[in-house]
Amino acid sequence: MLHMGLATKVTLALLLLGSVGAAYLGPPPTRRVRLGVRGALLSGGVAGYVGAVAALAAGAIVPGALVLALAGELVCAAGWLSRGEPPPSDDDGDDGGGGGGGRRPKPPPTDWDAFERAFRQYARERERQRV
Repeated sequence: MLHMGLATKVTLALLLLGSVGAAYLGPPPTRRVRLGVRGALLSGGVAGYVGAVAALAAGAIVPGALVLALAGELVCAAGWLSRGEPPPSDDDGDDGGGGGGGRRPKPPPTDWDAFERAFRQYARERERQRV
């Protein structure tokens, strides 16, 4: 049975910790990758976990740890790739007709003070109906 040195253990732990941090706390990718690619990465990671368990149960410590680290990296990659922006859909909610969909410009911020002034003026000047 092989034993792992402390430096190898620390290196693998830092690699996994850095990957998890980058995958879930770092900046997302510019676009989301297709579900098939993400599913293949995730399936490979889960299969790697199963292979690592089998290797570790058989007493192969170093290969099991390396496969475990690789499986963790695959799962992190799948998680990171799923954080990207979804591609724009072809359906823009229109029932047909011409023109391109595209993104609309952001509306200007709401001026709540002007809204309240207008509402108070409306409340003072409106005609009240008898009940």
